[in-house]
Amino acid sequence: MKGLHLEGIEVKEIQLKGEEIVLKTNSFLSFVYVVKGKGSLIYDERCIDFTEGKLFIIPQQELYRFESDNASLISIQCPIEFIDKIRLEADRIESCENLYKLQYISNNYHARAGCVFRSKSDEDFAEMLVLQIAKEFKNKAEDYLIIRNCISILLNLIARNIIKSETSDLQENRKAFSIMKIITYIQQHIKDREKTGIQAIAEHFGISGNYFGEYFKQQTGISYQDYLLDYRLKLVETYLKYSSIRLSEIAYELQFSDESHLSKLFKKHRGLTPGAYRKKQK
Repeated sequence: MKGLHLEGIEVKEIQLKGEEIVLKTNSFLSFVYVVKGKGSLIYDERCIDFTEGKLFIIPQQELYRFESDNASLISIQCPIEFIDKIRLEADRIESCENLYKLQYISNNYHARAGCVFRSKSDEDFAEMLVLQIAKEFKNKAEDYLIIRNCISILLNLIARNIIKSETSDLQENRKAFSIMKIITYIQQHIKDREKTGIQAIAEHFGISGNYFGEYFKQQTGISYQDYLLDYRLKLVETYLKYSSIRLSEIAYELQFSDESHLSKLFKKHRGLTPGAYRKKQK
């Protein structure tokens, strides 16, 4: 097994010959692609047969066991910092939107539905992308642009297949799909305080304002206000880590009252000041 690292990403080439491998990842998004061969994927007492060309999302902290007499796999693990960097650099709204949707889906029902692709042409496209990513890592590319772009396209391809899928999972999980749309809307309008107000969101989705808070917590396990603050602070982390934008400008852009207010909230919830956090990343 070969492991390679670049920009926080990890790519591994795995050979199975009458053996098994257990995967458990802490990465934000992880995938396993079957280059060749066949075998079984086992998780949560469920067994799925896999064949060449299949791609699976591996949820965080879940144990996945791959068994095969002769199979070649490629695993790709993407930390949240890398995904956030793609979002920050993305020029197309559609790209960001798909990644936001993928974030929710990857941690919920559809991540457990087996191979994400329903189209043979998309499977073929994914194969080309995965093999190119593995090749770049193997060659220890100093410029990660090709790798980043390949992963970005792969993520959008996966998101498109999941979102447009007409599987029974989607039909049976309309509530999950609804909260996914709400989260996507929140993240798209995170810099607009008016549009992220409870009443504005409730009216946009045809939900009672009084019911919205209860509905959001039921579906996500966290209150709306806690989610909103945590997400905004994650964006602050991304700006501090990957840009030289002044804290006052970050506070203004992300709708905090002022720089002092942002500093107090950041230290309270992240354990250190924004300045100390930025210095720590260097």
